[in-house]
Amino acid sequence: MDQVTGQQTGQIAAAIAAATGSIGYVRQTGQNTHHRYAYASDEDLARAVNPALVAHGLAIAPINMTHAREGKSVIVTVTWEIRHSSGESMRMMTIGEDADRGDGKAVYKCMTGARKYLLRLLFCIATGDDAEQHTPAPPAPRLPEPVIPEGQTAQEVLYRMARESAGNDTDRLAKSIDYIDGLTDAQARATLARKQQGTT
Repeated sequence: MDQVTGQQTGQIAAAIAAATGSIGYVRQTGQNTHHRYAYASDEDLARAVNPALVAHGLAIAPINMTHAREGKSVIVTVTWEIRHSSGESMRMMTIGEDADRGDGKAVYKCMTGARKYLLRLLFCIATGDDAEQHTPAPPAPRLPEPVIPEGQTAQEVLYRMARESAGNDTDRLAKSIDYIDGLTDAQARATLARKQQGTT
């Protein structure tokens, strides 16, 4: 949420827009060695943002903080005031969350997280570590080539397997044949390979 104070908002809006343009993309130098991924650290963001704040007459300060515990998590809500040299200002609120590991650092980590997301949201900073981005699924394992007796096609082998599987169930056999009839040669080979591997 945000709240703009004062009668005029044009100068602070222009300053934020100019700062956004000068900050651009922030490279990730933080490394999570346990889960093996890179992330934009607080230092990465500060290094990119601080010169832009100075250049465009902006200052950011926390003016209120509350924290709560939910199970093993600590949640900190911070209200920030963004001030401009013109006298205009606005407020934003961000939330940080971290697990309480009993080392007394959870609240400070939450504050750091809240500040990182303030900077990212306020200046539309792209870092490549979107928290909502889904991890892509690993590619499916490549199936080996199906075993097809010489002189036969994959479809013919599937017809035989369908007859053996259906037994006296003519309706089931008819459905299987209709399905096989609709397969291309490549699809039939892939289907046969899966059946021979016991994956379908």
